[in-house]
Amino acid sequence: MSPEDAKPNPHFARPPYRAEEFTPGWAGVMNANGFNCLTFPHKPGAVITSIENARLIADRWNSA
Repeated sequence: MSPEDAKPNPHFARPPYRAEEFTPGWAGVMNANGFNCLTFPHKPGAVITSIENARLIADRWNSA
């Protein structure tokens, strides 16, 4: 799953976004309310990624 494929869940798309590591190797993108809003439309149910990818995604969403 590529960071370019990531989309915020439409029901939780509330910037600003930040990357958060849950456990080593598992991270999400949190919205302003602290909910993981990361989704990958081409892989339903996928809501986690690496911390590196989560940071890239949060930066991209915040600059949009």
